[in-house]
Amino acid sequence: MLCCFLSTTCSVRVPPANFVFGDSLVDAGNNNYITTFSKANYVPNGIDFPGHEPTGRYTNGRTIVDVLGKSYCVL
Repeated sequence: MLCCFLSTTCSVRVPPANFVFGDSLVDAGNNNYITTFSKANYVPNGIDFPGHEPTGRYTNGRTIVDVLGKSYCVL
């Protein structure tokens, strides 16, 4: 939260990338290029994304990292 507050009140440069390490709240996974029985390329995964298409990520929408990245114009 402090980062969000500082970025809106100070004149700081936007970073070219954000590296976020964490749990399932920030990492939706992606196994499109791995040979496995469990794939996320089926509904309901991705139904809240534009186009309502499965994305290969184990989520039906964006994570907080996706939202922050879009607001910083990184994604």
